[in-house]
Parts: sequence; structure tokens; C-alpha cells
Amino acid sequence: MMRRWIRWSSFLIAALLALQVWPWPAATRGFLGLSPVLGLLGALAARAASLGLLLGVPVLVVGYFRSRWFCRYLCPTGFAAELVGRLNPRGRRRFARWPNLGRALLALAFGGALCGQPLVLWLDPLALFSGFFGAWRLPLAWTSFALALGLPLVLLLSVVTPQAWCQRLCPLGAAQDACAALRRRMKFRAATAAAAAGPMLALTRRTFLFALAGGAAAVALRRWAIGRRLPIRPPGARPEDQFAGLCARCGACIRACPYGVLKPDLGAGGAAGLLAPTLDYAKAHCFEYCNECTKVCPTGAIERLALETKRNRAIGLAEIDREKCIAWHDRQYCMVCHEFCPYLAIDSVTQDGVECPTVKPDMCRGCGACQVNCPALPDKAIVVQGIPQRVARPLEG
Repeated sequence: MMRRWIRWSSFLIAALLALQVWPWPAATRGFLGLSPVLGLLGALAARAASLGLLLGVPVLVVGYFRSRWFCRYLCPTGFAAELVGRLNPRGRRRFARWPNLGRALLALAFGGALCGQPLVLWLDPLALFSGFFGAWRLPLAWTSFALALGLPLVLLLSVVTPQAWCQRLCPLGAAQDACAALRRRMKFRAATAAAAAGPMLALTRRTFLFALAGGAAAVALRRWAIGRRLPIRPPGARPEDQFAGLCARCGACIRACPYGVLKPDLGAGGAAGLLAPTLDYAKAHCFEYCNECTKVCPTGAIERLALETKRNRAIGLAEIDREKCIAWHDRQYCMVCHEFCPYLAIDSVTQDGVECPTVKPDMCRGCGACQVNCPALPDKAIVVQGIPQRVARPLEG
């Protein structure tokens, strides 16, 4: 009874944190950071650690003494999978002959993290859970529901083959199993029989080969799977060749954005960046006094930025298409982009007696205010393009 009460309480708290009902971004980041797959592998790949990213250490330490304790008490995805699995009691143990793919996925992620891209972080159960709840924000957007597919697929698998996800696929469960296996080996290493040494050696060899494959895949992704055109990533995002692998697709930053600017990337950033967050200036821009998205990332894909640092971070560059511009092409006065630019990055030149806008590259942050408010139709005359993020020239005074 006590265990059931703890699991229901953990599930409800996890749902509230995923929905970001509480106005405390550190709580959301801390919840996701409980997974060592997200926190520790993210820190390893980013070559940077913080107290928040190391929250997964106690999970592994306790897992060393109590096998899969996190799964039994705190994991919301595992709890949901167990509940729906009860709908098909005859399907239990169907997974018994399945190979332990969770161990292979964990090795792939570890090898990738050593090379800067943990690869399969999006399969972490807390990331899947957060991604599902992260899609439910107003206004609802169909693109956000791409992040929500992971949890329903896990639940569908659990109906068809109960316990298969937790016992054979989940990388977080495999991480706890690895800790428990290490304890058993240390405890019985002196009494290990020669007959048992062979399978243990084979297991180590397979793990090494999967880790090697993960490293090779990470290198390949960083070199060849990035799109030709850089998408506009959130402020503080790491370089694209790192960001695409570090992002867990948990949807925390998308839900944290109060203006609905962040959307899942549906291919603009190449195969490696699929479903990672990108900025969409169709209805709003990246507000200059907001840094909420930088506060919730559990893997370090988005660095936490102070507000002033964020205000001086260029995430894109506005470009003017003179063939579509009312001032340049139609010779009519229109300096709307200048009027709405919060960073004074739009200048003007006189052409045939009409003031026409130009962009000051060193001042432009790529916030999208000019693009959102541009009156040109049907296509905007000024559009922000993605660039490698850099420090912009600060406003004078």
C-alpha cells in the first residue's frame, strides 16, 4: 500500500512538473536531472557539469545497493506502463526471449557522449514523459504533438507486451542494472567460476562494441547529418553539431516559452536536429526581457543565461529582400521594422527620396521582432536566418 501511494504521488508530482504548473523552473530541471542518462551523459557530452546536472548521481548510488529502486518508486513512465500492462495479463513474459536492448542503447549513448553526442537521450523515460505533457500548452500547435508520440508508443507496447519496455528497452533501467551488476561482481569476484567468466567477458565485449559504434555514429552525425541551413536555436544553445545530440526532445524549453515561439524542428536542421527546438516567428518574437527557456534544459544543450547575457546573444541575423520590401521596391515610406526593433539594429538609407531599411549585423540579435511586424504580404520582406550564436554589440547607454 505504501509503495502504491508513493508511486501515485510521484506520478502526479512529475505530471505537474512536466506541465510547469509551479512557477519554479529549477524544479522542472531538477525533475529531469534525476535521470542519470540525461544529466550525467549530457554533462559528459557537453564537457561541463553543474549541481543540477549531477542530480542523477544519487540515483545510481542507491541503485548500486537497491536494484531498480527508481523504477519501482519514482519513474512515472514505468508506472504508467505497468498500469496499462495489466489490461493484458496473458501477454506477460512475452519479452523473456528479447535481447536486452536497453543495455545496448545505454552503451551507444555513452560512446556517443564521449564524442560529444549521446545519441538516444530522447529515449530516456523522463524525457518521454516530459515531451508528452509539454505538448499540451495553449495555443495548441500540431507540430508540438510530434514530441508527444513517445509516451503513447511506450504505453501501446506495454499493452501488447507488458513489461517489455521496462525490462528490455529502457536505458535508465539498464543504467540501474549496470550498477547492481557491478555490486554483484565486486561481491563475488573471488568466487567467480571459470565457466561464468566466458559470458561475463562476452558481455563486456558487446558493451564495448556498442559504445564504439555509438562514438562512430556521433562523429558521423556531427559531420554529415547537420542541415545545410542553420535553424534558429534558443538563446544559449550549443553549436549545432553538439546541440542536435545533446537535446533530449523533452519539450521543457518549448513549454517554458511564454510567447509560444519555440517549436519542434521538423527537418530544417537536418536529420540530426529532428524535433529539437527551433524558433518560429510566425506570430511572436523572442522577447528581449525573457530567458525562461534557458532555465529548464536538463542536459546542457541550452546553457543557462542571465538576462543581460541573453539580451546580448545573437541567435540569428535579419535579412531584407528588397524585391518584397515596400520601401525598396514600391518606393513607399515604411520603416516598421525600425520602429519595432528593440535593439536598434535597423538603420536607414535614402533611396530616390524614400527612407529604406538596412540591417546592422553587429547589432542584430535575430529576435524576430522585425519579421513578425513586417507588413509585406504574402511573404515577409525581412526574415531572420540562423547563424552560429555569438555575442552582439551591446546597446549604448
